[in-house]
Amino acid sequence: MDTERFPLSDRLSWLWLAVAAAILPFANGLPMIPIAAWLGPIFVVRFLRTQKAVLGLLIGYVVSTIAFFIQWYPAFQDAGAMFGLYTGVFGMLVYLPYVADRLLVPRIRGFAGTLVLPVAWVTMEYMLHLVLPLGTFFNIAYTQSTNLPLLQIMSVTGLWAVSFLVAWCAGVVNYAWERGFEVKRIGRGVASYAAVLLAVVFFGGMRLTLWRPAGPTVQVAVLTTNVDAEAWPETGTGLDQRFMAGELTAQDREEVGRRMAAINDDLLARTRSAAQHGTKIVTWTEYNAAVFAEDEAQLLDEARQLAREENIYLALPLIVYEPNVARRPAPLLAEVNKSVLITPAGEIAYEYVKHNLLIGPELERAVRGPRAIQAIDTPYGKLASVICLDMDYPDYMRLAGRQGVDIILSGAIDGTAASKAHPLHAIMASYRTIEEGFSLARGGAYGQSAVVDYQGRFVGTANHYTAGDRTVVAHLPVQGTRTLYTTLGDFFPWMCILALAGFMAYAIGGKLRRAAPARS
Repeated sequence: MDTERFPLSDRLSWLWLAVAAAILPFANGLPMIPIAAWLGPIFVVRFLRTQKAVLGLLIGYVVSTIAFFIQWYPAFQDAGAMFGLYTGVFGMLVYLPYVADRLLVPRIRGFAGTLVLPVAWVTMEYMLHLVLPLGTFFNIAYTQSTNLPLLQIMSVTGLWAVSFLVAWCAGVVNYAWERGFEVKRIGRGVASYAAVLLAVVFFGGMRLTLWRPAGPTVQVAVLTTNVDAEAWPETGTGLDQRFMAGELTAQDREEVGRRMAAINDDLLARTRSAAQHGTKIVTWTEYNAAVFAEDEAQLLDEARQLAREENIYLALPLIVYEPNVARRPAPLLAEVNKSVLITPAGEIAYEYVKHNLLIGPELERAVRGPRAIQAIDTPYGKLASVICLDMDYPDYMRLAGRQGVDIILSGAIDGTAASKAHPLHAIMASYRTIEEGFSLARGGAYGQSAVVDYQGRFVGTANHYTAGDRTVVAHLPVQGTRTLYTTLGDFFPWMCILALAGFMAYAIGGKLRRAAPARS
């Protein structure tokens, strides 16, 4: 019988745990190394299968959770000590696929057992994406951003198939390991995995080569303010606390207004300069342009006049601060985080209000927009706007894909100095281009601004901290493409959920069948 009884005998079991502990901190998160995402799970699975279930799973959880902390602390450092609590919870959730593998594989014969880890992995990631206000953060597929041929499968399955293939590798390697890497025993199974992986990469290579973006392009510009961060409205000794608590004195308000005006003027002036150098579409960055509610009309009038004079489409992400009367007698400032698209005629085509809000202060004070993405037809394709976290939700961005949007204009605030302007959040946004077939112009404060075509190629970038001028100018195709993923949606993760349920039912049924004679 082509099965093994767990725990397996392996005198090097603890060595494999040490290897896993060394690799896992680089298998996801900000210090990621792409190959580590493939290698780390191999040694975790090997350790768990060579230990008694309870002991192995407990020790594995500790190692996995420490790795999770190292992976993600730079991105969530602002959470302070609370991130330790978050780590315990999220570390457990992302560890569940290993638990499923250790408990189910002994009851499933042959090569089919290699599928337990990947279907459990995709199930876990998909469920987290559905229930947590963090979009697709923590998804292992984002570690593979440098492998464009592999990523093209997302045009059919979304990012879920990438996670599946990475996790499946660990199942297949351990299948071979447990059979002594004997070709006669493992050849057919390993060849099956290799054939699937090669087919996916070959498909991706063909898509990149044969259906490369061609035809007319348009020059776009992405602007992040060049005003030093220390001069932004929300910074300053004590001013930031009074600002967000809605307790500004008249002097404070004048100071904040001055800071806002400096940033707005910087963005308006650089927008005009970009237009005079051939740019037809300009977008700004989230949490740059800001006004008090009573000053909004004046800023929009200036922007409308500029768009009309320079004959451009201008998307300005804009924070509008207004008193939050619902919080009296201790009011906070409420904010409307929106993107206003202005046409070359100086008309406002739409005002998009951010729908997916970040857990924390934004969720407490910001106005949530409707679950809708507005789009307009232009000579440069169909344009639409979203903001920051909106792009972390594949199902939400499918609203744009199903409207046939050609170019998404997005602003974002990607982190703080602690994250060292890591491009992860821009990478996450770029995956939506492959999934939905639109191109992307995206500003990233404290991170990376990027222009990306609809096959996921970065055609222009600027690092917030190293760019002398935080302006990205690049060309994008005026026509996107349609994808199967836009039509089919999340069929792949649901197949994985059903497969996992089937494995569980089979394992439970087998246990009941074996126990039946003992009761008779």
